[in-house]
Amino acid sequence: MRDHRQKENQSIKQRPYTRLCYNRRILLKSAGICALTVLVSQEAGCTQQHQLKFKVLGEGNKFDISDKGEEIIENAYNTGHQFEKKHGGCCRCIVAALQNSIDFIPKDKDLFRTASCLDGGATPNGIQNCGAFTGSGMVIGWLCGADNFGNTKLSHRLIRQVYKRFETEYGSVLCRDVKKKINSNCPEVVARAAKWTTEILLRQFTNYE
Repeated sequence: MRDHRQKENQSIKQRPYTRLCYNRRILLKSAGICALTVLVSQEAGCTQQHQLKFKVLGEGNKFDISDKGEEIIENAYNTGHQFEKKHGGCCRCIVAALQNSIDFIPKDKDLFRTASCLDGGATPNGIQNCGAFTGSGMVIGWLCGADNFGNTKLSHRLIRQVYKRFETEYGSVLCRDVKKKINSNCPEVVARAAKWTTEILLRQFTNYE
């Protein structure tokens, strides 16, 4: 094997054009490895920067939204309705509606993508939680949940407030029950859930009353 490589290298040295092509291949290969290394480093840097940028909210966090509370709530309702009507997928639509309506909710693409398969109770028969309810919980958990198995009292308290709104309006949070109660008008389900969740989050984290 060693003799074969020595002969191949000697042959390349003896042929200028072949040597040029051989060196070019090595150069391109090295350039490709360097480019990939830079790309991975940039992605890791962006991920780390994103993780450092957002800080989980707690009981003491308050944002001043002046008198824009009702405007924000109405926008969440309308945006949720429009997204569901146009795109479908109640879970991702409420996540997007809340991200687009409330300034202190990061427009995180990973959070949105995670909601992609949770609409319709994530089952073919709809006997699990409504996707709009699930999406509300995802956003609440993202905002004020816990890292490293910490305290989750605040996030639980807020999602249970959303649950109470569903129970009052539909008698259930199950997809099948909710759709039956509202004649399968999913855009309205998403719109209402976006409105309720926005009201709850604004009362918790802003000067809205």
